[in-house]
Amino acid sequence: MRRPVIFLFLSFTFGIALQYLLVPEPFFLALSAIFIAAVYFFSWKKEWGRKWIRRICIFALVTLLGCFWFFLAENAKDPLEAQVGESCMVEGRIITVQIKDETSCQMLITSKDSGKRLIQVKGAMGKPAGYIGKWVSVKGSVELPSARRNPGLFDYQLYLKTKGVRVIVKTDSSNVIVNNENCAILPSMIARLKYGFTDRLQMVMSPEAFGMMVGMLFGDRSFISDDTYEAFQKNGVAHILSVSGIHVAIVYLYIGKLLGNRKTKAFYGLAAALLIFYAALSEFSPSVVRAVVMIAIHMFSKVSYRRYDFISCTAGSAMAMLICNPFYLFNTGFQLSYMAVFCLSAVIPWANRKIDSMEEKGIHALWVEGLRWSAPLMVIQMGMAPLTAYLFNYFSIVSFFINTPIILISGFIIPLGIGLIPLSFLGGIPFGVGAQAAELLTNAMIWLNDLFFLPGVGFFNLVSPSIYMLVIFYVFFFFLTSEFLRILYQRRKHQEIAWICILLVFLSCVSAYAADSGYEEEGLVFLDVGQGDCLIIRTPKGKTILIDGGGSLNYNVGEKTLLPYLLKSGVDSVDLAIVTHLHDDHYLGIKELAENFEIKKFGTYEANRLREKEIMVDTGLDKSEMLYLVEGDRIKIEKDIWIDVLYPRECEEKEYEELIQEEKDENLSSLFLKVNYKGLTVLMTGDLGVDGENQIMSFYQERPEVLEADILKVGHHGSRYSTGDLFLAAVSPKIAVFQVGKNNFGHPHPTIIEKCKKKGIIIYRNDLNGAIIFEEEDQQWHIKVLLQKNMRIKK
Repeated sequence: MRRPVIFLFLSFTFGIALQYLLVPEPFFLALSAIFIAAVYFFSWKKEWGRKWIRRICIFALVTLLGCFWFFLAENAKDPLEAQVGESCMVEGRIITVQIKDETSCQMLITSKDSGKRLIQVKGAMGKPAGYIGKWVSVKGSVELPSARRNPGLFDYQLYLKTKGVRVIVKTDSSNVIVNNENCAILPSMIARLKYGFTDRLQMVMSPEAFGMMVGMLFGDRSFISDDTYEAFQKNGVAHILSVSGIHVAIVYLYIGKLLGNRKTKAFYGLAAALLIFYAALSEFSPSVVRAVVMIAIHMFSKVSYRRYDFISCTAGSAMAMLICNPFYLFNTGFQLSYMAVFCLSAVIPWANRKIDSMEEKGIHALWVEGLRWSAPLMVIQMGMAPLTAYLFNYFSIVSFFINTPIILISGFIIPLGIGLIPLSFLGGIPFGVGAQAAELLTNAMIWLNDLFFLPGVGFFNLVSPSIYMLVIFYVFFFFLTSEFLRILYQRRKHQEIAWICILLVFLSCVSAYAADSGYEEEGLVFLDVGQGDCLIIRTPKGKTILIDGGGSLNYNVGEKTLLPYLLKSGVDSVDLAIVTHLHDDHYLGIKELAENFEIKKFGTYEANRLREKEIMVDTGLDKSEMLYLVEGDRIKIEKDIWIDVLYPRECEEKEYEELIQEEKDENLSSLFLKVNYKGLTVLMTGDLGVDGENQIMSFYQERPEVLEADILKVGHHGSRYSTGDLFLAAVSPKIAVFQVGKNNFGHPHPTIIEKCKKKGIIIYRNDLNGAIIFEEEDQQWHIKVLLQKNMRIKK
């Protein structure tokens, strides 16, 4: 078999994914391994034993090895995990330091026996160069990283596992003791070199150009403004702002030029040392490690006079990284880096053959050379488009045009920046001139990117493609460009090709089913938006309703939570967004969402008709898309799905003016809504307090059944001034949902929690459970949460 390492890599990777998604028990893995091994050895003793049976057994065993390897990694424990919430002393050597602002930073440390820990420090700290490589003792409280809190969104715990980190220690700067005498010389020297250079560079460059340079040279994007990075990201060229394989290739190219391209053992040894040094400067990011490993294998093949196979080398380096840390498979940088290289290695041989045939037909040399040079970039853009859409929910058209000039400019900036490192310590005119030249080139890159930044034309948001479409695309992308298919086609084995295609479709269906998170179905989702309310209703016919959208002055909930959640859930527009009242923790998220997403209708209390112009400016909607609600209104959505407005009542115009102009407590005028979803009833209470609850009970004292509901969204995030005993008895809910995050208000108050417990009400909280999802299953409602346990209730 040609290129067996590719199939071994695929089997090992499949095993890791299988263990992550389905979590088979070790006993099952061991039993499967025994059975497969028995089949393998039995096939040797029988005449009917064939190579393909043994190959299948080998690949199945490697798959089980991947499962077992990930099982071991997942179940490895840091001793501090048993001390969560307690104060303890930890020691280790500082690997990296990231200054967040003037009053906080975080350090990554490693100890001899316990792996890596993340130390989050409050208080002023010195410059990173003064810490890296030194031994540190820290006294602080132990916490576990937060896992994924909303379906499809960022999983901080999983991300830290790709870094080898399982616990966080939080402390103050006064509790950080650095041992200056116990210092690892090499990391310390590299840090002093890197940060000494950046300090000198910062003094002679504009802030924007400096941020770009640091991002391109070392992968540190902390100095790049959010607007600049977003523009590069949406244009599909953000890869240039974090060190990737392209950067390493440029460095290797210039090393070769600098050393005269004398391909001797001394050349390869020095080149390897310089590349490792550059990887250390960029803190060994996955894409850099991948590129350095592949170049190292290439250099070894030259020295040992062995054949170098690009795609086998790619698969081998990826498998080596997964053996070191199987969690790398879930690192976005790892996924993008290797997918780009696999696309390149699969298609470029075919593309080169086509270009060669064009050259033989007498096509103009400039066209041929242009195609030969641009083909790799075009292949990567086309091959990466589905994965980019799945991960980031946008598609950039301009990336096909702007990548070439951007990479050309970076081909001058990166070597110039590296050349400035030694010059920075000499100072003088050469360093100043070089820095100014780098700034001019960087500004040219920014100007070019801004020129192509055309929202809605150059790029646009996309819903995530389904797992099935993603798998089927890449399966056939690699099969149709493979040498294996070309050989079968040349030998006219059309039947075999057809059977392989059928098998690939079947495997794609199975893989997509296994990878399905189960959170994409219609239902009710109390989204975790921190300290705020947000209920998302998704109907069988594809309608999407939002009741409140959270919001925070310190975090863009609309752009960073609502938008990605909706796009990853397959939602391309919101049919109706209802805001109970216009406080930031209910309204701001909707306002932010409207900047990048279609909202067809906006509902609010009728008193806000006086704020119509303000709301229209905030949301971009026009007058015909405004829906003003009062008690007695019913919003019919679909069969067996509707929303009743139970409060506030309709008032005279003067009362509305008094309410708005005199800025009375807006919580008292929160919309009080009853959602009926196929028999499941939910009360959305906004921020109503006890006074508002008493008014509502007086309105419905002759029809108390109106207030009864299966689920109560507890008023005002569980404030002690909401959810009175009489009101709780009137609603008589089975479940109480507290939409609450970290806050300084004491929400939810212990007395409210205790009231619910005494009445036997099941409690769910966004701060403890993450998103809370209600899905219909036969005659039951399945309640899923992202954290802790799920359950079922009868309809």
